[in-house]
Amino acid sequence: MEAIWGIGGTDQHHYPTLNEDISADAVVIGAGITGITTALQLADAGMDVVVLEALAVGQGGTGGSTGNLYSTVARGLAPLRKTWDDATIRDVVNARALAIDHIEALVERFGIDCQFHRRVLYHIAKAEDKQILETLDAEREAMRCAGLEVKSAEDAMLPFQMTHGLKIEGQAQFNPLRYVQGLARAVSQQSVRIFEGSPVREVKYPQGVVVTDKATVTAHHIIHATHTPKGINLLHASLLPSREYGIGVKLNSGAYPEGIFFVHDPFHSLRSYRHGDEHYLVVIGEQHKTGEGQADAAYFERLHAYISEHFDVESIAYRWSNQQYSPADGLPYIGRMHGKDNAYLATGFAADGLTWGSLAGMIIADLVTRRDSPWRTHFDSSRFDSRRFTPGKSAMNWARENASVTKHLAKDYLGTRNLKELADVSPGQGKVMTLKGEKLAIYMSHDGELSVLSAVCPHMKCLVHWNGAETSWDCPCHGSRFDIQGEVIEGPAYHPLARREQPH
Repeated sequence: MEAIWGIGGTDQHHYPTLNEDISADAVVIGAGITGITTALQLADAGMDVVVLEALAVGQGGTGGSTGNLYSTVARGLAPLRKTWDDATIRDVVNARALAIDHIEALVERFGIDCQFHRRVLYHIAKAEDKQILETLDAEREAMRCAGLEVKSAEDAMLPFQMTHGLKIEGQAQFNPLRYVQGLARAVSQQSVRIFEGSPVREVKYPQGVVVTDKATVTAHHIIHATHTPKGINLLHASLLPSREYGIGVKLNSGAYPEGIFFVHDPFHSLRSYRHGDEHYLVVIGEQHKTGEGQADAAYFERLHAYISEHFDVESIAYRWSNQQYSPADGLPYIGRMHGKDNAYLATGFAADGLTWGSLAGMIIADLVTRRDSPWRTHFDSSRFDSRRFTPGKSAMNWARENASVTKHLAKDYLGTRNLKELADVSPGQGKVMTLKGEKLAIYMSHDGELSVLSAVCPHMKCLVHWNGAETSWDCPCHGSRFDIQGEVIEGPAYHPLARREQPH
């Protein structure tokens, strides 16, 4: 699967693997939009910075995002308003607007070719559904309380009946992969050292040491810019990991709508993207909890069917997915790690990571360099206190998520069938089965090649589930994901699934 943002080929600028022990003022784990933004801010402050990336620059959550930038949040300001006061909602909108302005300024500063354009954001209702219309009314009021100018959306260029709609101007779109790759090139020219193919396997906080497969980095400051912090962290208990899917299609006829479209049916996101003379329509949706989805590829098929109901679709050119981590109280966690003076994190971005990631880079850099930040108190990650963990704000969601973890631990360990013969696993299929008392993750390729791994997630010992849509093993507890060789794709796990001998 390939996201549309790599159209035209991948970036030809490559970075080395870390092969020798080094030291720095700060080490950033993760080279997505959060990590590279943080690295730039710290470099601008005169600090020596190292960035470690397990894959390649921008190829994680950033490269799988929508490319939409907006000062609201995708699931709406109205739900936030039920949890937080109006002053907080205004600060959220102002902070996110500042982050978009910051992105635009960096595009201009470094001449990054990422198709940054200001766009209109639309919220659209397709039918006279009472609940959806009430949702839009609440969203209109929340936007106004946040200081946004809200207009009616009769001019939305969509080929289906629209009953109601809202729009706010001054939002933006870009190619997120090209942006972060361009930003990485710029910071590498400012003496920031970037290393790709260098997954972090351990962090020794008292010593300030970050361990990779081949070498270590010793630093005064350690920043987790990995979408969710690596290792064991209290915040994992308050984050809901989920998957969402996207396709990029070409049309036989009809106009490609320009703007950011959030369609409440109950929810799909639409936008168009142009590369040279090629034009595409992008649709995002089909969200489900990580590790709890269907084992087949039906998500992409349903997106295809959905968009074909409204547009004259020629073909699917791209399809991909991405991970989200939604916080219990609606706001991300950005700041110091609990109980660690030398470590920082940014997580809980939900579906809004591009804008939050840029803001997080600014906030963390301010913390590291001891500059004042007007925003960090709202997103403080350093403790669960009366502002971030209360029955009204967090406790119910926290309880539901941890009940889900307990359910999987009990159900998966007790409910796994014994492996009797390899014929139980069909070509192209993965199954978790028990052999001689051990839980195994067994995958058979279409040509009959077998992969056998321990099914126990090394993060917190839950059992992984097979994800046939993406050919991966996904942990339903805290969102760690692994490829068919067991290597970590994403999530809090440091180490791969252990390999096992093939059963005879």
